[in-house]
Amino acid sequence: MALIIATLPVVVFAQETEQEGRLTTINMGEPAPYSGILLDSIAIAKINVDKKYSLLKYDLQLDLEIKKIKAGYDLRLATLQSQHDSLEDKHNSLLQIKNDEIGRLRDLLKDNPNDYNHWWLAGGVAAGIVTSIVIFYAAVEIQQ
Repeated sequence: MALIIATLPVVVFAQETEQEGRLTTINMGEPAPYSGILLDSIAIAKINVDKKYSLLKYDLQLDLEIKKIKAGYDLRLATLQSQHDSLEDKHNSLLQIKNDEIGRLRDLLKDNPNDYNHWWLAGGVAAGIVTSIVIFYAAVEIQQ
């Protein structure tokens, strides 16, 4: 039974509406030829104007919102760009200061070489003499 109901075409009885509306002009006091809404020429003109300019109004509002969002993003981009430029300048300045300091210290090393070999030799000889004297003194004291 369910198979028969599912496979048989179903006929729908519905009222079809007219695709286009009806327009009839009537004068004051005449009966209307059909039931509906009666509009005067000013109301129809207003509907036509509203229809015509509602799309334009929507486009203008959409364009305004797009421009607002774009302006916000442009401002944010400009702010970030200025921050980036500022940090880049700061980095370059610090790098220049560091390189100048390294150059200055290299020049100081060239003027005052860190060559203390003669002091190491003198200190080693003095330490050897003192050690020899202490060992000799200790050996003499042990014998007595």
